[in-house]
Amino acid sequence: MIHLSKLIQIAERKTASGSPIPFSLKYVKKSTGEIITIDQAVFTSSHHSGTLNIKLLDSGQIRKLILPLIIEFNNTPTYW
Repeated sequence: MIHLSKLIQIAERKTASGSPIPFSLKYVKKSTGEIITIDQAVFTSSHHSGTLNIKLLDSGQIRKLILPLIIEFNNTPTYW
């Protein structure tokens, strides 16, 4: 299992050339309870309010996720 604070540290990692390292995750959509799977994304920023901003690599879309709603990161369950 990955603690959510460790998740941010892993998501922020970059290659030696400075490019962000892609990751996958699953989260629960707050409005519907639906589980959303994201196969390839990169970290853009995090906030002290408990959110994580990511960029989806397939569409270029930016999403703001609430950290406690992330249930899996790189195929590993998360905990708060």
